[in-house]
Amino acid sequence: MKKLLLFFIFTFFCQSTLYTKEQTIIINAFYGGDIDKVNYKDAKTAMDIWIKKLANKVGVSSKLLFYTDFSLLKQDIKDQKIDALILSPYSYLHHLQFCKKYFYQGWMKQEKDGKPFYKYVLLSKKNIDDSKDEYMLHYYKYSKISKIIAQTYSWEHQKKFIFQQTATESKPVLNLFFGKCDYAIVKEKTWYLMQELNPQLSQTLQTVYTSPRIFQDLIALFSKHLNQKDRDAYYKAITSLTTTPAGKQLMKLFKFNGLIYFKKDQLYPLEQYYKHYLQLKERYAQ
Repeated sequence: MKKLLLFFIFTFFCQSTLYTKEQTIIINAFYGGDIDKVNYKDAKTAMDIWIKKLANKVGVSSKLLFYTDFSLLKQDIKDQKIDALILSPYSYLHHLQFCKKYFYQGWMKQEKDGKPFYKYVLLSKKNIDDSKDEYMLHYYKYSKISKIIAQTYSWEHQKKFIFQQTATESKPVLNLFFGKCDYAIVKEKTWYLMQELNPQLSQTLQTVYTSPRIFQDLIALFSKHLNQKDRDAYYKAITSLTTTPAGKQLMKLFKFNGLIYFKKDQLYPLEQYYKHYLQLKERYAQ
């Protein structure tokens, strides 16, 4: 929830530093069709309050539109009502050709080492039985990308996975530790943190696969109709976050390192990974 909320806060912080009443306001759209419904509701409520505070502080009117129906979002995009789109990588891939047609580079959150992406790890117990016909795998239900990664691995290694969702991000690891499943998939950074909190986990569990470092929680894309001046101003605001008091306060509070401006070709490895998944799906899925 905090990561999602901070992403929105940064969106409006950047937006509010760019414009006066006489200037164009960037209209951001957030597509939340595949995120935690509770987080989505809480984030929307919180952002409504933040918008009003920012508007009062800098004297501008800011707006973020929320969508859970992609067909409605698509129409507004076609009508050029949206300047920037925030969505999950899964939604980006699921609507890849549409996104490529109407959007290009944007920004994404920065990891602790200054880079924009992270990895996933597939875990098992060290004494796993490799002779079974099928294996139970647990994954976080609001991380659809993790299921794609695990399914790709299963086809590549001729293992049959039975997938089961968990309600929290750390639960797959805990369920694996207590013998409730055969495999678990989580973000690498989640796995590292859990090992620090409970060293016993690393004594019992092992990493059997580490994904490429090509994944993100959320990405933002600029509409192709947005002019270069507004894009440059947006980029300037993003890169100045670490030097502003408000930006430093938010990053310290939420242990967040900032946002990175990127070009869409940086998503090419992710797109190729998904293409490979679809090829395997066509070959093996029944």
